[in-house]
Amino acid sequence: MYKLYNVKTWGSLAIHCLLEEMEAPYTNIWMTPEQVRAPAFRAVSPLGMVPALGLADGRTLYESAAIVAFLVAAHPEKRMSPPIGSPDYGEFLSLLVFMSAEIYGAGNFAMDAAGLVQSETEQRRLKTMLLQRVDSYWAILEKRLASSGPWIMGSDFSALDLYAFMLSVWGAPTEEALHAKYPPVAELANAVRARPKLKAALEAHGVLKPGGYVASDLV
Repeated sequence: MYKLYNVKTWGSLAIHCLLEEMEAPYTNIWMTPEQVRAPAFRAVSPLGMVPALGLADGRTLYESAAIVAFLVAAHPEKRMSPPIGSPDYGEFLSLLVFMSAEIYGAGNFAMDAAGLVQSETEQRRLKTMLLQRVDSYWAILEKRLASSGPWIMGSDFSALDLYAFMLSVWGAPTEEALHAKYPPVAELANAVRARPKLKAALEAHGVLKPGGYVASDLV
């Protein structure tokens, strides 16, 4: 059985949804931001971040994209990715890392601009530049969804859609604004929210409807 170290609306959201969608056995460990940042948690997650996924043998995985890649490979019968080793799976991994490194990564740096540069002017400039970059990445996903949707991998729902949904919840300046600018992204988010297996998890995170996340303390 897995152990999911989970904070509401943080980066564990996609993993929580994936475990629910796969009906994989797990224990959900709700944490507060303060608990995640405490030195003791680094024994679980060296980065001091969520998600962290405890394995049956006592080891813990971290980095959201790595956890997604592990889970879909560990449970191929759930069909949450293309067949492992196929060209489609290679594309799946490319898109997963793209979303993790670029959209998630740049968005995180934008949220933490105050910790990266000193003056308020520099902070505003850095945040603006990073959010513009994130916006250009959403344009790439929009183009893909518009041409071959409704899901990121085309007609097949996958873990990528849960990951993209999580990122869309954090959309800047708001999720609703992101949806208005990129209708195919809004359609994907609406379709994810309509999946019966996810209702309880989305309610627990407060994101069953758009607007449940307030950008303030993203990790």
